[in-house]
Amino acid sequence: MKPHYILLLSIFSATATLAQVPTEGTLLVATPEMRDPRFSETVILLLRYESDGVFGVAINRPTWVEPSTAFPDMEFLQHYRGNLYFGGPMARSNVLALVRDPENQTLDTRPIFDDIYLSTDPELLRDIIGPENTEQNLRLYAGHVSWDAGQLDREITTGHWRVVPAHVDLVFAQDPLKIWQQVLALGSEISVSLSFGGPTIAAAMP
Repeated sequence: MKPHYILLLSIFSATATLAQVPTEGTLLVATPEMRDPRFSETVILLLRYESDGVFGVAINRPTWVEPSTAFPDMEFLQHYRGNLYFGGPMARSNVLALVRDPENQTLDTRPIFDDIYLSTDPELLRDIIGPENTEQNLRLYAGHVSWDAGQLDREITTGHWRVVPAHVDLVFAQDPLKIWQQVLALGSEISVSLSFGGPTIAAAMP
């Protein structure tokens, strides 16, 4: 059994059900039925899910661009050892950060999920970015994805997105280009049956 299948199986098996409703801290996985080329084979982490709107970032769209090149006014980004991610088509001139902070010593906010925190404050980035920061604990995104109220729910209903649990090892995957294939492939091999006794998860692994 391949190691990434073991990891992802443990992620899904620890979750009560795959048929989740979208909430802050869940993943949207574009299905093969997705017709919008901007989101083909995209995995999005939802950062906000409210009645008046939804937004998130694509976690599997790394670029070869250094953040200091895209945002030359932020000279402190030169100290960051990593490349920029394309978060989505909206507000691409803004930088957004996901911080992995198990000790919660950096951000005085609640996490998006587990020990993952969101920051859109350039001044905060100035304070936390240093040589010790890599893509394993800090990822920078240009742009984001957003939906109007009810729009995302309609897209999920029509089968364009699958909602799955988020996990730190997915959001900070060493090879983000493989996230979509891994999550979608495993998701298709896991069937969830609901009974009076609760959800039952069965998996058929190669």
